[in-house]
Amino acid sequence: MKKHDESLFKIGEITKILGITRKTVLVYEEMGLLTPAVKDENSGYRYYTADNMTQIRSIRSLQSLGLSLTEIREYYYDTANIDHHLKRLMDLRAALNRNIQLLQVRAAKPGDLSVHPIQLSKQVCFCRRYQCKDTADASEKLRNTYIAAARTGKMSMLARMFTIRISQPDSGLDLLCCIPVEDDFMGEERMEFAETPALCIYYRGAYEGIGNAIHALNTYVESNQIRTTGGIRSVYLEGPPNRGANSSDYITQVAVPVASLT
Repeated sequence: MKKHDESLFKIGEITKILGITRKTVLVYEEMGLLTPAVKDENSGYRYYTADNMTQIRSIRSLQSLGLSLTEIREYYYDTANIDHHLKRLMDLRAALNRNIQLLQVRAAKPGDLSVHPIQLSKQVCFCRRYQCKDTADASEKLRNTYIAAARTGKMSMLARMFTIRISQPDSGLDLLCCIPVEDDFMGEERMEFAETPALCIYYRGAYEGIGNAIHALNTYVESNQIRTTGGIRSVYLEGPPNRGANSSDYITQVAVPVASLT
């Protein structure tokens, strides 16, 4: 069979245009993800449409997010379990946001107090509130909360622990210590945080200096008349044990939820 329709593409043309291999296209067909517009049973020649190319690009996009071909097939055709597939994609989006965040973290320099717009993810946390004497006491209380959350067997392996400044008393710190847990945790310490826009500073340095980032963030919010919707969070991204005693390399995301980023 000779190609006679200029709207059709041979498999060699498809692979060249999309930068993929012939084997990849054939695997997509074997998995039931792709059906050529025309297939000559005698010669084995295959011809594809522009819609087929769009479909291949969509498959490649989902693969780049981390979905397997089996998961992609279920995503397209398993309408009975749409909630499961939606959760999977939401998890992937959260992972992508974390990777973006890590790149921003790596770019943080000592003394850099620049403000970044971000999106704080929805999460469920194991939370305990403490009146802390100082930074060292706050670190100990956070550690104790972490241990208690771990013992529930429901601690999340994805999100980072954080604290929220409830108020700033004359002495010490009024802190809510928050350890992310799985959504199905139902203990009395459960608190749910909604997804929200926020502003943040990636602070590099010892925890004792986080107050400088908090002050800079508060100043930015006040000078720009931005309405906040929650207390300031200190999200612990890089610190002990992976940074050991080298506190100058600790990185904390100091963030405040806001009504809007526009």
